Formats: sequence, structure tokens, C-alpha cells
Amino acid sequence: MQQQIISSSCKATPIKHILSFKLISLISLIFLSVLIEAAPVPNALGPITSVPNLKSFANYAAAAYIKAPLNNWDCGDICLATKGTQFVTDFKNDVLNTRGYIAMEPEKKLIIVSYRGTVPGSVRNYISDFIIYQDEYTPVPGASVHHGFLNAWEQIQPKVTDNLIKLIKEKPDFNIGFMGHSLGGALATFSVLDLIQKVPELAKKNEKVFLATFGQPRTGDETFAKYVDENLIAIRSIVRGDLVPRLPTSWTIPFIGSYKHFGEELYIDNPDHDSNAFTECNAEDPKCSESIPLTELGLKYHSGPYYGVNMRDANVNFNVENYDYSTDPYIYYDPNFNYEGIMRVNGIDGTKGVKGTEGVKGTEGVNGTKEVNGTKEVKGTKGVNGVDRDDNN
Repeated sequence: MQQQIISSSCKATPIKHILSFKLISLISLIFLSVLIEAAPVPNALGPITSVPNLKSFANYAAAAYIKAPLNNWDCGDICLATKGTQFVTDFKNDVLNTRGYIAMEPEKKLIIVSYRGTVPGSVRNYISDFIIYQDEYTPVPGASVHHGFLNAWEQIQPKVTDNLIKLIKEKPDFNIGFMGHSLGGALATFSVLDLIQKVPELAKKNEKVFLATFGQPRTGDETFAKYVDENLIAIRSIVRGDLVPRLPTSWTIPFIGSYKHFGEELYIDNPDHDSNAFTECNAEDPKCSESIPLTELGLKYHSGPYYGVNMRDANVNFNVENYDYSTDPYIYYDPNFNYEGIMRVNGIDGTKGVKGTEGVKGTEGVNGTKEVNGTKEVKGTKGVNGVDRDDNN
């Protein structure tokens, strides 16, 4: 009897082992499948704050300044430094002299969207830079942004986002990087925000999308900065002593408001010694670019070097000697051009508004008020300096 029990027990053991093995295998397969599903897609680009990547981003920002066609990506040193890049399309707005391009780097699986900054001497660019009163940023309740930058973006937007979305659908495994220097950094900011608002799955700091700017001025208020920080991976490179990133000021400007930076600052403290060395800082960190006294700020380092790249060198291989700047309508003042129109100004004190108002106390010009504190017309004037004037004589 005892032998039978032992025999029976011996026969049951292999079955238990088989069941245990199958159960363990099943659990292992489930666990492995979860790991595979959770694993991130390999990033061919690598860390965006690596010096080689930062150098490439700076070159892409500089390429937007090049006067030569970018179609064959044959533009001298900057194109050689980003060899393998494929031009897709460019875009521009003649009214405010804004320009940019879209390109791809297949090896790194990267789509590049780059905007040109202020062209020295361009009155139309200066208009975008200096009209600093704030407009409501409608996608974000309570947020206000720089009027000149937003206006420049709105002028060029129809030529950018829709085409970019089509390219993203064609290249779903590519990262998308937005770049720009100075004014171009502000335009790149509005551009990437427009993209994530139209393609919401790319928001909330999606690792596929990032913003890398150089010498970018402040673009909006604290509410705007908070929105950017919640939705974008953004890095801003600043060289010690550069005035432009300190503008507009962070303190409140009467009748205008205040401005604040967003994202992570990459602070190049000693560009003459090593422009590849930088400190990673929070926005508005008093120990980084904000630590430099106002008396030591200037434009000497606004063009760089950023990781060895100087924006001034963009056209070093372009034959500028034969370029007739006097015929360039974007460089010098054109007396026949409606500058007030592109500023959206209807006379002094008749601006579109401070934070959206339509004038100050209803004024529409100089001595051409229709209403001053509720009083209609002053001596019957309707225009400037008595145009269409009737003194009731």
C-alpha cells in the first residue's frame, strides 16, 4: 500500500512541474510585453543639451539669415556643419520682413523649423521689436504677449503650420525642433505653440517636440511663461552680457505690464574662453544672465558665439560686396511704405491698444480727437493739425 502511494506521488510530480513552468512562462511573457510597450522609442537625436546638438541647433538658427538659396543645402560653412540636412520649404512675409524655413535631418530623424531674427538696419524688423505693449494671447486665458512679436507671427502663420503638420504625418517617427535667434526665437515660440494647439497630443512636454532659441528677448508675461513651461521642452541659450534677453524688462512697465522668461536657460558665461561651456539655470535665475549689471550689457555678444557659432558669419560665403543694400526695401526707410499700417497704429494715442484697448479715452489722433472725456470734437477738428477743420467761424 505504501509503495502504491509513493508510486502515485511520483507520477503526479511531473504534472505539477509542467503546470508551474507554464504559469511562470505565461507571467514572464506578460511582464516582458509590458516592458516592451512601456519602453521609449529610440531617440536618434540624443540629449538636446549635448554640445554637438546645441551646435547644430545654432547653425540651423544661423542658416535662416543666409541670403543664398537653401534648396540644395549648399550655403558654405553653416551647411557643411549640418551636412545631410534636406531642405523642405521656406516661407516669408514681405510686410514685416520675416523669414524662415523647414528642413529635415534624416539620420537624426529630426524636422527643423527655423526663423530668422532681426536683420540689422531693417526698419520693418525694428517695428516688430519695439512695439512692446501687450496683446491678449487668446489660446491662454489671462495671458498677454509682446504685440510686435505676435503681429509678426500672425502675418507669417498661414504659410507654416499646416504644411508642417502634413510633413509630421509623413514622418511620424521624427522629432520636431524649433529654432531661432533674437526675434526669430520669439517667432519660433509662437510657431511651436501653434503646432501643439492644433495637434494636442504633442503638448504637455511631449519629448518629440522641443524649442531651442539663442539670444531670445522676453516674449510674454508670467501667465504665458507658465503655459509654455507646462507644455514645452524649451531651452534658451544666452551669452554673458547680451542686452536683448533682458528686454523687455522683467519689472512692470506702466500702462504695458510685465514680462517673464520661460524654459531652461543655458548660460554661456565666458564666450571668449570657451563658448561650449555653459551652466543650466532656471528662467530668471539671479545667478546666471540676470546677475550681470545693466551697465555691463550690450550687443557685442548678441550674435554669439553660441557653441562656436556666430550669427554674423551666416553670409560669410555670400558675395555681399555685390549686394546693393540701397535697393533692398527691407533695410532702409521707404517713404512710400505704410509703416503705421503694419504697426496697426491709427495715429498717436490711437493705437490698437494697451492690453486690447482701442485707444486712450477714445482718441483717434493728434488734435483730431472725436471724444475727450466724453466731449465730442474740439473746435470741430477731425484730423491732424486741422485737416477738415472748422473753427465754427
